[in-house]
Amino acid sequence: MKKIISVLMAITLTVLIGTGISRPAQAANSSSTAGTVATASGSLNVRLSASTSGQIVASLPRGSFVTLLSKNGSWWHVEYGDGKYGYAHADYIKSVSGSFAAQVNTGSGNLNVRQGAGTGYAVQSSLPKGKTVVVLSQSGGWSKILYHGVRTGYVSSQYLKSSSTAAAYPAVKLSVVSFKQTDPRWANVKLGSSGQTIAQIGCTTTGLAMMESYRTGTTIYPDAMAKKLSYSAGGALYWPPNYVADTNASGYLSKLYALLKQGKPAFIGAKNASGGQHWVVVTGYQGGDTLAASRFLVNDPGSNTVSNLQQFLNKYPNFYKIMSYK
Repeated sequence: MKKIISVLMAITLTVLIGTGISRPAQAANSSSTAGTVATASGSLNVRLSASTSGQIVASLPRGSFVTLLSKNGSWWHVEYGDGKYGYAHADYIKSVSGSFAAQVNTGSGNLNVRQGAGTGYAVQSSLPKGKTVVVLSQSGGWSKILYHGVRTGYVSSQYLKSSSTAAAYPAVKLSVVSFKQTDPRWANVKLGSSGQTIAQIGCTTTGLAMMESYRTGTTIYPDAMAKKLSYSAGGALYWPPNYVADTNASGYLSKLYALLKQGKPAFIGAKNASGGQHWVVVTGYQGGDTLAASRFLVNDPGSNTVSNLQQFLNKYPNFYKIMSYK
């Protein structure tokens, strides 16, 4: 799709829903460990920020496991679900002695997670190569692991490698909502005075709806996003002032990965041979010893078949820019 992006003007972006609280950064990594909820009774609140005034985003039952990412004063930065992060008070979490981070190290394909320590137990999930988990205990060639923040299961120990031999680029996955610009709920919404619709030229508007939904922890649909943005007469988007551009193609895969490790999705635009431009939201990396475009996960607002960055670059091979929020 053809679209010219202008940054000559800046507007004040007021999100329709929520207050714009940033998501906590960091995914499960080589220094992650496990903890158990040690409340006297009841559940432990998980908050968006390291404060008792922070918004409550989840609660963890007494005795349950949780992935510990880092400590910030009296608060643990935790992963409480797959790609979901928050803060829990350290007074109510007991560290699991001997727990350590490890990475899935299959030759190819995914690693089965089973309900018990043996191939006779049912498969309850599967994890991609490079995914970081926390090992709780090991016995008889099997490891009891903590994955997706709070889930436990068993995997064959031979397909794990400890943090001391972990991949250079551990897996990262952010839970970013996916919207399509052709969704009939907003496909025919016109952008500014251009007369053109979200379905026609709205990949950036749709992508910004995904980015802002993640940043604020709310759901902001593309039609609502469009009402808060400004456009040129031709339909070019004026970027919100809390977004910064990087137009240097040098090392852009490293830049995308660095943003993901900060807990931020990245918005990347590229062009095809005729100058047509398109944008996708980068939501994760599958892990590995090197960075490869095929291992970056993307939400493509204009396609149901593009799921990784390499597939996007096959159609739009010329790097344009990366946009990210401050």
